Amino acid sequence: MAKRPLSLRIARRQNAFVREANDVHIFLKQALPLLEKAKEEYGASKHKKDRRYYVPSIRRTKFARRNDNELKNIYDRFITRSLYETFLVMGVSQFESFLADVLREVFFEYPKKLGVSLSGIAPCRQVALEVLLDATDLNEAIEDAIEQHLSSVFFAGPREYLVYVEKVVGANFPVEERDIYVELKATRDLLVHGLGAINALYLSKAGRKARGGLGDEVVVDAKYFSDALATMKRLAGVVKRDAENAYPRRKKGN
Repeated sequence: MAKRPLSLRIARRQNAFVREANDVHIFLKQALPLLEKAKEEYGASKHKKDRRYYVPSIRRTKFARRNDNELKNIYDRFITRSLYETFLVMGVSQFESFLADVLREVFFEYPKKLGVSLSGIAPCRQVALEVLLDATDLNEAIEDAIEQHLSSVFFAGPREYLVYVEKVVGANFPVEERDIYVELKATRDLLVHGLGAINALYLSKAGRKARGGLGDEVVVDAKYFSDALATMKRLAGVVKRDAENAYPRRKKGN
């Protein structure tokens, strides 16, 4: 069976990413009214005593105790921000995986593009000896070299790896969406590595798109989350569009 054209393989990756992003948004829109209803019920409860709730534990069964007012506060915290924060972290990871998949497809088709470099991302011009020794054939050696190189690509900052994708794939990201993504990646890092309070590192990463000053709480609410999904979908769409121009499908001969 003939391999699908590169642009079609990239389009399939983009379609899968967009579907995942839309699924998350649909889920939240469907789930939040149910969570709101549960919160209201706990808020209206007259029950004052703690209830037991099963919690994970190694080796033995354990329970945590919460009263109904504490349950109402838990629901409120997740409804207003924690769910959005969690899904934002997941969404950025999925977008990075999409970009990595696209680069992987291009590198397999055009291995010489492993030599592309820019400030902050070194080219892959040499393959480690252990990679060659462990590989059973040339394709496996190329695959292992690509995986090692991709790790170094996404170790760089988002601005750098977006520019790298532009150079390798032939994409041309709009400046506004690219800057918005850089800020949302900085927000993601803040959530993962901190407690959500804006620090100097966030301000340095986010640049002109920073959403607050030192010590302020970074806000991740329904609007910010929806805008973040829209931005990543837009960038993925640019990759698909420009890949179709850079790697057009070959027309069959007469």
